[in-house]
Amino acid sequence: MRENGFRAIGGLAQRLASDLARHGKGRGSVARLRADWPAIVGPELARVSRPDALLAGRSRTAKALRLRVSGAAALELQHMSGLVIERVNGYFGHKFIEEVRLVQGTIAQPPIPRAPPAPDPAIAKRMAGRVAAVKDPELRAALARLGARVTTSRRGVVLGAFGAMVLGDAPRAQSADRLMDPQPGDHVLGKAGAPNVVIDYFSLTCPHCANFHAAVLPQLRREWIDPGRMRFVYRHFPSDSVATRASQLAECAGPERFFANIDVLFRSQVEWLTATDPEGELVKLMERAGLANARACFANDRLFDKVVADVQSGQMLGVRATPTLFINGQNYGMPADGAAGINAILRQVGR
Repeated sequence: MRENGFRAIGGLAQRLASDLARHGKGRGSVARLRADWPAIVGPELARVSRPDALLAGRSRTAKALRLRVSGAAALELQHMSGLVIERVNGYFGHKFIEEVRLVQGTIAQPPIPRAPPAPDPAIAKRMAGRVAAVKDPELRAALARLGARVTTSRRGVVLGAFGAMVLGDAPRAQSADRLMDPQPGDHVLGKAGAPNVVIDYFSLTCPHCANFHAAVLPQLRREWIDPGRMRFVYRHFPSDSVATRASQLAECAGPERFFANIDVLFRSQVEWLTATDPEGELVKLMERAGLANARACFANDRLFDKVVADVQSGQMLGVRATPTLFINGQNYGMPADGAAGINAILRQVGR
């Protein structure tokens, strides 16, 4: 390569990315497209179309996307195929598909979401009193509604922890500084005396977290954790109710099985997250992995409280997204360039 001078890195990146997509045989990619289709093409096109399959394209480096469309929308989709190709390729970050092939069929519409239960009047009154000092009337009303909702449905979504902190519940006893060190109950990879500490706030429904677990963490283990130079701490920061359930399942078999459980959950994330019943699929997955009576984990208050405690610590430290990494006490979000970016940071702040 050096004999012929420099080459554009874009061409190499395209080839590598295309090889990854090809080796995946399309299964996970179709599932990802289905899950994110409204965000990719917009709600109007998503209402009348659905990714059906990935087929061999005319070239070696790109595929053809077969779209199922309702009959009346086929002509419109045909005219907009260029836009669809552009948006799909933008979603994957490279030339993933080169053409769209349409097949007519029925498009199942998502079920109408059920209205949340009305909050208990006594709870609503108590929450209104707790935010009475907020001067902005719209913000005050929004906080009162949020507090009432999450208190009424404690098990519905982990936002109950967020609401409790926003509305002024007593904070955890630890100071923010102490939270930068491994805490009792934390899940830690590495030797106890390792000088560098990396804390990862993660969500099991976060695709970037799954990619970090699969592609970045193994390199950190080889270069930093296994040689005794780093302690790596996992803390829950679920972004939705499904992620909360998944976190409870990861905790359910005890600390000795935690890392094996999240490995199973991250590796199969696309399959259970895009299933019709994600929670049911999670239960079946973990029972196949050896967790007996997995559904009972959802009713375990101790597991739920562990997840909430992690969320509260993240809120205290200013976590807003996943994954978020704290490296030796500093918030670096998700460093660019994966393991290479983390190595560069550790060269500056490492111990």
